Amino acid sequence: MRYPRLCTSLAAAAYSVALVALLPVPAAAQSAPILIWPINPVIEADARSTALWLENPGKAPIQLQVRVFAWQQSGEGDTYAAQNEILGTPPMVTIEPGRKQLVRLTRTQPAPARAEQAFRIIVDEIPLPATKAAAEGAARIQFRMRYAIPLFSYGAGAASSGGNPSVPAQSLAWRIVSEGGARFLEIRNTGAIHARLVDAAFDADARPFAPGLLGYVLGGATMRWPLPKEAGAGALRMFVNGTATTLPASGG
Repeated sequence: MRYPRLCTSLAAAAYSVALVALLPVPAAAQSAPILIWPINPVIEADARSTALWLENPGKAPIQLQVRVFAWQQSGEGDTYAAQNEILGTPPMVTIEPGRKQLVRLTRTQPAPARAEQAFRIIVDEIPLPATKAAAEGAARIQFRMRYAIPLFSYGAGAASSGGNPSVPAQSLAWRIVSEGGARFLEIRNTGAIHARLVDAAFDADARPFAPGLLGYVLGGATMRWPLPKEAGAGALRMFVNGTATTLPASGG
């Protein structure tokens, strides 16, 4: 099966992953983004591992470090912690121009029955040693890229439906919160499965206030996002894990 490839950068972040950071470091030349696929890897209940592909479309070798963290949400943000349930191998790779590299994501122990576990795969570019010519080009800047890809693992009795699990609308509740002179959209997920939110819009608005990926709300978590001042009201419409969903107007 072929998966869609993803060129992850700040400009493309809305349709890809929830986190992309660009950290400038002195070096020879600007890095090219890598291609990553699939963009929504899962480890199904009946599987022990899954594959993640990294490809270098640039003209110079790149060195990457691959780490997997447990992913939780608390209050208004994401938290990551060291874990030993999922192992990514190899943890360090060098990819030549035009070549691709397989990273195997393997469970070291069975996932809890009827449960979804959330992880983040963090792929960091590690600058290669600078050549003498590069060292002399002090005016040039290389950007060190960071990519964060969501990974979900399922235990016996839980299924992802190919990475797009069904989330009942009644599992999601929302309200608008005002704080410090700003307005926020707060969404609570009382279900056991994550909700991936795309193209969020209010009935009163002609266009989404958050085109593309708004973000994720993990099972049992609450998240919030800043709202534009011009955002309207009424029912909240969006795609939840690929399914068009309408949530009734909030009671506040």
